[in-house]
Amino acid sequence: MNQELKSALPALAVLGALSVGALLFNTYSTKAPLPSNAHAPTEKRVGRARTIMVHSSNWAFEPSTIRVKQGEQVSLHLMGIQGDHGLSIPELGINETMSQGEVKMVKIPTDKPGSYDFYCNVSCGRGHSDMRGTLIIES
Repeated sequence: MNQELKSALPALAVLGALSVGALLFNTYSTKAPLPSNAHAPTEKRVGRARTIMVHSSNWAFEPSTIRVKQGEQVSLHLMGIQGDHGLSIPELGINETMSQGEVKMVKIPTDKPGSYDFYCNVSCGRGHSDMRGTLIIES
């Protein structure tokens, strides 16, 4: 082995290690598709308060029907899963928007029982008119 090759070997070894490292990093840093239930909405109770997670995606709310009791302390944990959307319940003074990945907490006034329609308030594409739901406040 000649002297030039011997002196180049350490540099070649470092270059090879960096190439393998970059390949491994790229392989493991990419996002794999999430299972269909990875964003399943949930509820959480802390004392008398309840938080209901509501996900918005193209073109649906999950859950689309929300039931609460009159006088209950309820917050909606809004999460944008896919696309830019919003949630509006005009009769309750709620008008929020969220981008994909964004999270917002909204307190729900539960003093008046009834059925309140909610809908997406951001023009989000072809399925926009299908983004509807119902909040039911039971007495």
